[in-house]
Parts: sequence; structure tokens; C-alpha cells
Amino acid sequence: AAQAEAAAAQEAASAASSAPPLPPGHETGGDGVSGPGGAAPGLGLEGAGGGVGEQTVIPNLGAYVTVNALLPVFQQQAHLKSAVPVAVDRAIREIIQPVVERSVTIACITAKELVVKDFALEGNEQKMRKAAQLMVANLAGSLAVVTCKEPLRLSLANHLRTLLGQQVTPGAGLDATQLEQAVQACSTDNLELGCMLIEKAATEAAIRDVDEALAQPLAARRKAAQQGELYVDDAVKGARYPAALPEMLRPTLKGLAPSQMMVYEAFARPARQPSIGGAPAAASADGAGGAGAAGAAGAGA
Repeated sequence: AAQAEAAAAQEAASAASSAPPLPPGHETGGDGVSGPGGAAPGLGLEGAGGGVGEQTVIPNLGAYVTVNALLPVFQQQAHLKSAVPVAVDRAIREIIQPVVERSVTIACITAKELVVKDFALEGNEQKMRKAAQLMVANLAGSLAVVTCKEPLRLSLANHLRTLLGQQVTPGAGLDATQLEQAVQACSTDNLELGCMLIEKAATEAAIRDVDEALAQPLAARRKAAQQGELYVDDAVKGARYPAALPEMLRPTLKGLAPSQMMVYEAFARPARQPSIGGAPAAASADGAGGAGAAGAAGAGA
């Protein structure tokens, strides 16, 4: 669990440091919680037992959380805005570990089996590694998003409902309907942020794990190259595969053709980046989702 917390924490910190201006009504205060033209109270919240103030474990998460300051709840009691990043933080940390583990396991097994067969006669270890990373990053990220979306939405709503109920000022004229409106609006507004961070953590973990899973095949190709030999996987010597494949799919001693490599290159996609206060952020062109500070998140998860 501690590793999962560290994964989510470092993932949020990997977001872009600059962002375009925020939309009207969503200016970011000094604490990072977006609200109308000024600072809301800090991220500290008293726990259920009335203990010391709580900070988000994910660094700087408040800068990326969206809070609609026009909701009646936040207009009447501005201090409640600080509950939103804490709820997002708790929800992410609650589900990130099982989601990442499941997604990475499935993606790595799938990518390894396919890549080892397709690259049975390919001696270029860098080409093999790149193909594996592109495939596994795409599969793990997509699986993580599909797996986490509904559990994250429910967890976020539950945590926010609890925190708002604890922090609301009695006798302020807020009813249950208004509180629930804020819960649902904030959950919807921040669901994509949570999914994005979990997706990036899964992507980074998958790239790391597939490199480990392919360590032996990659080393064998490296050894063959050092000895000036053509690489041929022992598993295909005299076997029906891949000789029985159609010509356009059949590996040759020349390695993968560009048209065959394109199958793996098609897995590349822009890495999504969190935005500050709900404003759009530029996407990275790193299709593998490989480099960058987000690597610590994948490794931790």
C-alpha cells in the first residue's frame, strides 16, 4: 500500500509546471484549490477523529484538481473547497495498487508472448525492446483506465461526501441536496484526472516489468550481435512456426520488415498530461509514455 501511495504521489508531481489561463470562476488560489479570485483555506482537513490537519499525500495535487466555485456549497462555505483535493488523493490511493497490478500483469504476459514470436528471427535488441514497450504501455494504460473508472468515481464520491459532512458549518442553511450536488459535480470534474494518473502509473510499471521479462531474449540477441552471428530463436528451429505463416507475416533472417514493425508502432499514442485547475494542457509526444518524472510512479506501483 505504501508503494501505491508513493506511485500516485510522484505521478501527480510529473505534470507540466505551466498551463494556460484558467476559465472564469476557476482561478487557482495560493493553496492550489481553484476558486473565484483568491485563496481558499489550505489543504489541511481534520480527520474523523478531529485530529491534526491532513495534507494530500500526492504532492501538489490541489493545483490540478477542478473545483466549481459557483456551486452553492462553495459559495456559502468557501473552506469546503479544500476537501476536494483530499478526497481525490484518498480515492486514487485507495484503488491504484490493485488496478495497476492487474493491468500490468495482463499486458506484460500478452506483450511478451507476441513479441517473442514475432521477433524470433530479429537480431536487433533495440527494435525488439521498443516494440515491446510500445505494446505493453498501450495495453496496460488502456486496461487501467477501463478498470479504474467506475471504482474511482464511487470512491471519490464517498470520500468527498464524508469530508464535506465533517467540515460543513452547522446552521449555515445548506441541505443534503446541495451537498450531494457538490459531491456529484466534483466527482465528475475530477474523474479524468484520477484516471490519467492511474493510467500513467500503470504505463510506467508495465514498461519496467516488460524489460525485466524480456531480459534473457534481449541478452541472447546482444550476445549474437557481439559474436557477429545471425540470431535465430532456438524455439523456431525446425518448428512449424513461423514457416507456415503467410509470406507477409512470416519473419525472415533479415529481421522484421518496416510493414511488420508498423504493427507495433501503431501502439504509440500521445501521453496525456494533467491540467491545472481544469485548463487544457499540452500533451507529450512520447507515445510509449516511457520517459519523464512519471517513471517513479510506475516503479512505485
